[in-house]
Amino acid sequence: MPNIKTISTPGKPRNLSQLAALLVVALFGFVPGFNLGARPQAAFQAVTDRITYNAGDPVRLRIVSPLPPEQSQVRYSFTVRYLGDDKPLAEGLTLGSIDNDFPGYRLIWKVPLEARAGRYELDLRAQAPASPQAVQVIPLVCSFVVHRQAIQIVSAKVAEPYYVSGDTIGCSVKIENLSGRPLSGLRLEFSERYWPWIAQQRDRVGSDIQKLQSEITLRPHQLTVINAPRCAVARSVNQPSIKQYAAVVWDHNRKNVFALAFTPLVFINPPGVMGPRPYPGQYVYSSLDKVDTSSYRQFHPEPFGAGAIQFDTNHTQFPTGAEAAVKFSITNPSDSAWRQVTVRALLLGPDEKEVGKQVVAERLDLNPHGARLTQEVKFPLPQSVSGHFQAGVEITDASGQVLASNILELGVNPLPKSVLMFCGHEDDDGTQMGFIRSLVENQVPLHVIYFTSGDAGACDRYFQHTCGPAEALNFGAIRMQEARAALGHLGVPPEDVLFLGLPDGGSGKIWYDHPKSSDPYLAVLLASDHAPYEGILQPNLPFARDAVVNATEEIIKKFQPDVIFTVHPPAEGHIDHIVNNFFVVKALQELLRAGTISAGMEVRVDRIFDPKGHPATPYQYESHEFYVSGAAMALAQEAVWFYQSQEGNQAEGNLRTWNQLSHTEGYRKVLDWKEHEGWNEKE
Repeated sequence: MPNIKTISTPGKPRNLSQLAALLVVALFGFVPGFNLGARPQAAFQAVTDRITYNAGDPVRLRIVSPLPPEQSQVRYSFTVRYLGDDKPLAEGLTLGSIDNDFPGYRLIWKVPLEARAGRYELDLRAQAPASPQAVQVIPLVCSFVVHRQAIQIVSAKVAEPYYVSGDTIGCSVKIENLSGRPLSGLRLEFSERYWPWIAQQRDRVGSDIQKLQSEITLRPHQLTVINAPRCAVARSVNQPSIKQYAAVVWDHNRKNVFALAFTPLVFINPPGVMGPRPYPGQYVYSSLDKVDTSSYRQFHPEPFGAGAIQFDTNHTQFPTGAEAAVKFSITNPSDSAWRQVTVRALLLGPDEKEVGKQVVAERLDLNPHGARLTQEVKFPLPQSVSGHFQAGVEITDASGQVLASNILELGVNPLPKSVLMFCGHEDDDGTQMGFIRSLVENQVPLHVIYFTSGDAGACDRYFQHTCGPAEALNFGAIRMQEARAALGHLGVPPEDVLFLGLPDGGSGKIWYDHPKSSDPYLAVLLASDHAPYEGILQPNLPFARDAVVNATEEIIKKFQPDVIFTVHPPAEGHIDHIVNNFFVVKALQELLRAGTISAGMEVRVDRIFDPKGHPATPYQYESHEFYVSGAAMALAQEAVWFYQSQEGNQAEGNLRTWNQLSHTEGYRKVLDWKEHEGWNEKE
């Protein structure tokens, strides 16, 4: 917004006459009988409807005060001045009637066609009828800029957002004469994006700079559209790439640029290649294979001797009652030989009491800066104790003096035999990434299913314009790509990451309004009523409740999980989160009725963080904590970075250290999921 000068009025008026007097105090200074030291209670402001105007444009003003101008009984008039000039351009300007096309704004001045470009200021003159002599001018109550633009490219578009190398690209360019005089001899060019006043690149004209039309004549304020079937040829690329094109209006001899506009982003693929999909410049990484999880600052705490003892952090999560195998390496980082040293390992439980202790090596000689020696120690874990355990290793000399020591945190929990995890969107796995990593480390079968493709979530940010069916389809594929990469960082293979391809935000319509496949939901962005994606679990799945529930049943029957993980009903913030649970529980209830699964199937949901803010559900829950090691939480933190389109790249800028990360994840068991059928089938 333009510069705003704020003037405060003290006290609280009892009527319009007092308000007018108080405005005089606020605007013009001291009036006997009023306490100017009182705390301001209201503000007076003046703002223009735009920050910059073309020559010939109308300038509109809005007065912001405790009461509208027609009720405040204060009369306003204004002076327009070119900033830096003493002589005003116009004086005594009054507010016109309210403009219905600009609610609250009133016409005050029309910029002359010959006006200079630059910044202008408005001075305010106010007069209260109750005190006709108390008149004063407040300089620079607001300001605005005048520019001089003769030609505007209203829009520059290509025919399609996606091309294959070698394709002909058509375009449409809309041009308007903003001036009050005719313009002739104009030349319109089209090329890959560049700034013509920096590098005119005459040598490219006729090759990759195409002349679309010359000798264009436009009457005052005329708008014309120029369509061309061949504006460019999609460049040859080795991998999917992003391009942008420019439309430029020149004068007849190509010396001066009148206007420039860039097209929306264009995506070019090599023949037969669709991935990996690239990211535009507003993201940290141009592709997911560039995500850097190795060069950021030291994450783990470094106690004394950490350089001498280094742990293998690839396995730090264990089931209760299992054998914890801890791998580490040792070296002598000092300049003196370590002779006849002893290497000991111990395990501390969650209560910091010793659980086990072992001598790993005795009478060991370690030369200065020698090669690292790999060691392993195994500790049996208690059957029923969950929590954070500490594996410690120390090196002592013959006298018992500690030469080096280090500690590794372990997460210990009961683990299921197999898990199916259902998510509403790609990135909804974020609350359970430590759990996922624990399953991977212990080779527990896991399959993650995403109901929707996430096609709406920040699609417009990615493409930098409103998404249509083609953009939504490709953005959904990007969300799926991110999910595979994020889970892949945790160790989940891509074949265990599955998608149903429902429309982002459409789960509520599917559940409540489209129960039958004969009447599927027509998604807004995808403009489809069947899942249109490649590589999904069931091609062309109808967007209908029965089809989704049946698909969910087939998934459960195929994998026969020990535990099913879904979202809390009602989950927070998004209809897809809520209905995710509805689909899963209804499928389970139907399978139980058919005798396909046992009544002992365990159903877990995310922990709900604000129970008071959500309607009650009929279910009974049992809350649990899952303990995650710092090493596993570091991986989980990094995995989020692969969700670039969902601000994962911003999360990288908020890197949390060991002490800042939460080392637990919460979940709730649904104790009576078998009951309460139909409670959620009416909105």
